Amino acid sequence: MGRHVHVAVIGGGPGGLTLAQGLKRHGIDVAVFERSAVRDDYVQGFRMRIRQRGLDALEACLPAELNRIFLATLGRAPTESLLFDERLRPLVDGSAPGDGGEDDTHLEKSVSRITLRQVLLTGMEDILEVGRVFQRYERQADGTIVALFEDGSEVSCDVLVGADGASSRVRQQLLPHALTIDTGARRLAGKMTLAAALHFGIPQAFIDYNVRVKPGDGPGLMIASHIVDAQAYRTYGMIGADDESHRDIAGFHFDNSTSYLWWNTAYPKDDLASDEALKALDGEELLRLLVDRIAHWHPDVVKLIRHSEPSTVQLLRVRSSVPVEPWATGPVTLLGDAIHSMTYFRALGGNSAIYDAGLLVRELMEAEHNTKGLLDALSCYEGAMLDHGFEAVRGSLAAMQRSLRPLAASTPL
Repeated sequence: MGRHVHVAVIGGGPGGLTLAQGLKRHGIDVAVFERSAVRDDYVQGFRMRIRQRGLDALEACLPAELNRIFLATLGRAPTESLLFDERLRPLVDGSAPGDGGEDDTHLEKSVSRITLRQVLLTGMEDILEVGRVFQRYERQADGTIVALFEDGSEVSCDVLVGADGASSRVRQQLLPHALTIDTGARRLAGKMTLAAALHFGIPQAFIDYNVRVKPGDGPGLMIASHIVDAQAYRTYGMIGADDESHRDIAGFHFDNSTSYLWWNTAYPKDDLASDEALKALDGEELLRLLVDRIAHWHPDVVKLIRHSEPSTVQLLRVRSSVPVEPWATGPVTLLGDAIHSMTYFRALGGNSAIYDAGLLVRELMEAEHNTKGLLDALSCYEGAMLDHGFEAVRGSLAAMQRSLRPLAASTPL
């Protein structure tokens, strides 16, 4: 049957690796099974705004020295925001981008997803197994779980955690009724280096502030920066450096050691073009399509889009999950996007997965110390995870819907 571990984690994303770091720190036997050694999905090339919930969970799960390195290699993001119409006339609308209360304490902390992965992989050499594609699980008479993989291998465990993303095979077996939906939004995003922004005369305000452009006749656009500390990156070896596994990928998108300006926007389905037409376009063609759509906007915004690096531009269908009712707790559970995937609005997805990991580590520690039974601990985790996770799903979806609407209530200052 192969080896037995106490906790088997399917998926080596931020949530799964944070969980493994926390369990390892507290002496709980864990193994992580990941299908690919290379993380080259599109969103990996962007920063993640790190919220207080993410910072707290990482501090609890990472060894103290590794958490110090994580904090030292964070990028810097703008803390203040400006709102304009499409002609860059200032607007006021009564809302604030930092609407998460204490969760927005550290708006300046901007983590590269590549650097975060480098941090989370540190010390995982004997815990992470790559090239392992999960197929299904079987529950044994003694209550343990056997995870079966496509290569014919098996691993038995006391707890199986599905941290395998929005298309989770663990969720599909555990909760076949749990659904994800197409929100109808189509997201476009892109980047340019800070040096290129200065070369093309992009306004300094686009670098120093979170800039929201909200036209009166359609979806808006957000602009922000991610400023890295090159000296800090040189201090910690691999952490903060460019990922060697991306070396053969052309373009700037997976560059991890250069400061940049980035933007994103979303349009309703079929607004820019049909899905089939959009799927056939490369980054340069998508940029031209967007420039044509916003040609009447202020020239500085048009210039930003026109001169963005085409390799960084891609269109994504924005999906979200449908809230589910609590289920009968067993030795199989879920974490992050595997259960509560959400839109990218309000930067809650990655933070929520990391927060889940912190919750689950705490409960599994109680079970390990016999202050709770294992199923009681998992039940407590699932209750807290579902509450905060689907609250984030609803908040993210509402923010997306606001972004797609013209800001009719806004007035020029």
